[in-house]
Amino acid sequence: MAMAFPAIAQDLAPEMSPKPRLNQNRVSITDAGNVVIPPEKKADPKSVIETEDDAEKTGMRDQLRETDADYKACLMRLDQMGVVYSEAEPLISEDDADCGILRPLMVSEVGPGVAIQPPAMLRCETAQAVATWMKDFVLPASERLSERGAMTSIENGSGYICRRRNNLPDAKLSEHAFGNAFDVMGFQFKDGSRIAIEPREAEGSMAEAFQDAVRGSACLDFSTVLGPGSNASHDDHLHLDVIARPSGYRLCEQSGVSPN
Repeated sequence: MAMAFPAIAQDLAPEMSPKPRLNQNRVSITDAGNVVIPPEKKADPKSVIETEDDAEKTGMRDQLRETDADYKACLMRLDQMGVVYSEAEPLISEDDADCGILRPLMVSEVGPGVAIQPPAMLRCETAQAVATWMKDFVLPASERLSERGAMTSIENGSGYICRRRNNLPDAKLSEHAFGNAFDVMGFQFKDGSRIAIEPREAEGSMAEAFQDAVRGSACLDFSTVLGPGSNASHDDHLHLDVIARPSGYRLCEQSGVSPN
C-alpha cells in the first residue's frame, strides 16, 4: 500500500500586524481641513476579457486537477479501504492537449486480495469510486456465489486512454481521456471460474443475477453506467465513469429482457 503524501509545512509564528494607515498617495486635504479620497480606478476591460479568455482555454485535464487537500484526503480513503496503488508522473498527451491526468494513480489492487488485471491508470476520484463500489456491493454480492470461492480479481478493459467516445474521430473526448472512467470486462474467482460481462437476455442464471446486481448498484457510485444493451460498443463490458453533470444527473442504463 503506497503512503505518499505531500509534506505538511510547519506552522509559522504569527507576525505582528502593522497599524492600518491611510495611503498618502491617495489622500488630499482641502483648506477647510476636509479629507478627500479620490474614487477607485475602474478595472481595464481588456484585462478582464483576457482573464475570461484564459479561463475558457483551460482544458478539462487542468480543471480536474485536485487541490492538495482533496488529493491527500482521497489517498487516505484509498488507504483505509486497502487499495494498492502507486503515484505516477503526470500524463500529458502529445496527440491531444486536453487529454491526460495531472495526478495519476496506477491501481493494482482495488481492495484486500482483489487485483485489477491488468493494473489501471486512474484519477484518485475514479479509483475511490471503484473501490467503494467493490467494497459495498460487488464483494458482498459475490458471497452469494459461495461455490466459486472468494473473488480474486476484476478484469480491466480500459482505464486511462486518450481517445474519442466510441472511438469515433469527430466525437467528444471520452471520460477515459481524463482518467474518469473504468471498464469492467469480468470477474475472476478462487476456483478459477469467471463471470464475463455479456448480453444475457433473461437466461435465469446466477451469473446473470450477479451481473445485473453489480450493474444496478454501480449507479450509486458512478454517474454513468453503460453495458450490454446500451449499444454494440458496450456489449462485452461495463463502462463506469464519474463525469460531473448539472444537478448531479446520472445516466445509468440497465440491461435485461423480461421473460414472457
